[in-house]
Amino acid sequence: MIFLLVPLGLGEFGKVLLTEVLIWAIFAMAFDLVYGYTGMLNFAQATFFGLGSYALTLSILHWEAGLFLAIAMGVIVATAVACLIGYLAVRVSGVHFAILTIIFALVIFYLGLNWRWLTGGDDGLSLKLPELRVADSVLSLYDPITNYYFVFCFFALCYVLMRRITESPLGKVFVSIRENEDRARLVGYNVERYKLVVFVIAAAFCGLAGGLYSLTTRFANVRLLHWTVTSDAMIWTIVGGAGTLHGPVLGTALLISLTDYISSWFVNHRIITGAVMVFFVVAAPRGIIGFIRRQLERRRPGLVEG
Repeated sequence: MIFLLVPLGLGEFGKVLLTEVLIWAIFAMAFDLVYGYTGMLNFAQATFFGLGSYALTLSILHWEAGLFLAIAMGVIVATAVACLIGYLAVRVSGVHFAILTIIFALVIFYLGLNWRWLTGGDDGLSLKLPELRVADSVLSLYDPITNYYFVFCFFALCYVLMRRITESPLGKVFVSIRENEDRARLVGYNVERYKLVVFVIAAAFCGLAGGLYSLTTRFANVRLLHWTVTSDAMIWTIVGGAGTLHGPVLGTALLISLTDYISSWFVNHRIITGAVMVFFVVAAPRGIIGFIRRQLERRRPGLVEG
């Protein structure tokens, strides 16, 4: 409910910032699906985010695709590339998996950087937003409030879908792989197949988030393909609480808002935000959500006795 009402009291910049928070929250939840629930540290998440951004932008610029077709192209391209990368990456585990995904991310990043004819390189690509048709009405995504609620619909849908996935038998298999991959294999699960499934599912959500990001910023840049973009999602997830879904949302909203506020007052704002992140990691190793749950569990016996 708060996400529905808050933008009404914000200025134009506040609406855009909140919209970006929702987009990055989708990205962070997708990262949590792979890392928090399955135990796979996948640094190629940014690759799929950037591919979704470019697929949407290029389909509008060169094919004059409609709004929803362009969004679908972002998801399809990210998913297709994830099938190829994931097929090779899931054959290894642990630090080897993380390193391999970094290598794939760097290869695609440098391809994008050198293929200026396609990506625009460091300059990126700008796009003109297509119309949003709802029934007999035509809405403009240039309007911050319209764009916000448009993105919010996708955010709510992504959260519901990922919640259903994590609470389903499939999600329980993901957790079993996180807890003990060898035991899951001995029980009879095809671990590599399930790891590929979650890898591709998360990539699809990342592609969607990347497309929504380009619609909001009206821009696509090759820097979105760099693996370090994934490190932001990792920090948001760890601070909020991995393996919870709502933890990454909380971490994303908190740290992006904090960074924006501090940067307006202090040039070297990363020093302060870095110190805040260290504090959260030390004070709440399981994230903010984990800390809250632990405090509630401690108080529960006292409540029963009283």
